[in-house]
Amino acid sequence: MSGTSADGIDACLVKIDNAKKKLRVKTLGCKTYRFPQKLQQKIIQISDPSYQDLDEVLRLNMVLGEYFARAVFSVAKAFGDDISAIDLIGSHGQTVRHLPECKKRFGKKVRATLQIGEPSVIASKTGIVTVGDFRQGDIARGGEGAPLTPYIHHLLFGDKRISRMVINIGGIANVTVLPRQAKLDEVFAFDTGPGNMIVDNLAKKLFNRNFDKNGKIASSGKVNSNLLSRLKKNKYFNKRPPKSCGRENFGEEFVGNILIQSKKSKVKPEDIITTASELSVWSIFHAYEKFVKPKVKLNQVLLSGGGVHNRYFLKRLKLLFDPIKAMSVRELGVDPDFLEAISFAILANQTIEGKPVSFKKTTGAKKPGILGKICLP
Repeated sequence: MSGTSADGIDACLVKIDNAKKKLRVKTLGCKTYRFPQKLQQKIIQISDPSYQDLDEVLRLNMVLGEYFARAVFSVAKAFGDDISAIDLIGSHGQTVRHLPECKKRFGKKVRATLQIGEPSVIASKTGIVTVGDFRQGDIARGGEGAPLTPYIHHLLFGDKRISRMVINIGGIANVTVLPRQAKLDEVFAFDTGPGNMIVDNLAKKLFNRNFDKNGKIASSGKVNSNLLSRLKKNKYFNKRPPKSCGRENFGEEFVGNILIQSKKSKVKPEDIITTASELSVWSIFHAYEKFVKPKVKLNQVLLSGGGVHNRYFLKRLKLLFDPIKAMSVRELGVDPDFLEAISFAILANQTIEGKPVSFKKTTGAKKPGILGKICLP
């Protein structure tokens, strides 16, 4: 898969054992294959809600299919497996538009989402059955198409004795709530709001950096309370789950408004980064207090995604959730950088097995969904 930052493809080689009705997953190796800078810039450009050149989107869909196929060959070679030994590919692709809000068009109320990186190209180039385009099936069932990883979180982190909440901090942050002894249909999940997205964008504009490495800039500044107070008023934060969001909510327009407000109030560049970082942290904890705490008493909080490397995020979340222990999923033997890529390998397996992976309490779908389109070589 490729995430919101569009910096490259996360590829994982995974062995899945379906024996004895208990799914067992072993990760053989993971690696990130970086996109050329100009390709990354183009992906981010076409992901902006104002972008309208459909021809370019269609061509990039095929181009990314080629890049994803190349990543398959590369990850197989890197971890000593012949390409012929691979049975199945699961590809999330690259999200370029996510429209989960239901709107009426020609007498029909619809949601929409678009992931590019054509799975038919991957199947053709590799000669391996490929499952892709997972989110469309959930949208078709009345869901929001996100988040799709709660099934995996339940599989890997569900516990009979303790209640956990998984926080994935990618471009967007999402949570999965796993009450102790919870069955799949008792798990609930939703996007809380921005993760790294706003901070990455501001780091580029203000410091010419792709992201705030280790949260260093955020740690050097101060929160501007007036600016933060204005940002907290965004309607998404108080919208009830199930819900999901993307660049349409927290992309260029949102960042542009931050810069306009900051200029008027003469907020220092490092303080803008700190304030934006605090917004991400606050929105996660606010979501917990408003939508999770009244329902479930948590014992642990598990952190995943690129945001776990941001020391500002980590420090603040541990402080806010105290006395609930907040820790990286690495402590449970899972690489936080590759959990989502591993997830789509498992989701592809479940597609072939004919098993549903999305539910009403995770995406809002009206009925459990078997997701993904199967593309033959």
